[in-house]
Amino acid sequence: MGLKVGENHLRDLMDWLEEIALRDQSTIEEILAGKPITDIESDPRLGRADKLKRVKEELRRLRFPRLAQIEDSIRARIQELKLYPEIRLTVPPGLEGGRLRVELSASTPEELKRLTGKLAEAADTNNVREIFALLAGEAVESRPKSDHFSRG
Repeated sequence: MGLKVGENHLRDLMDWLEEIALRDQSTIEEILAGKPITDIESDPRLGRADKLKRVKEELRRLRFPRLAQIEDSIRARIQELKLYPEIRLTVPPGLEGGRLRVELSASTPEELKRLTGKLAEAADTNNVREIFALLAGEAVESRPKSDHFSRG
């Protein structure tokens, strides 16, 4: 891997690689030669810092597959809400703190009122309840149809 890695990043990467190799009964070389990592390394659009960031994220996902699955479930539920682009819902990396971050971007009091109304509507959906359940570490059953409402 032709990435410049600082000491702290290297320590994390090596710990995760060793844990993945032990769990999956593979070698570090096999993990680094896997398609997700080689795809990142060979992507000409990415600079060195972006490659390192993506490789580290991919290894974190491999090391903590359950956490990655929960993060993906939360992101999917946020997307299913189909909120205005001016309303951003995010969770911290690793779901630390178990909190949902809400960001609104408005240029007038009327726009702010409209956005908070849409946010209030979203707060009453099953998707939002499931997001908070996932953040709390509770199991959430799969459901056939998602909650969403129009932007109108």
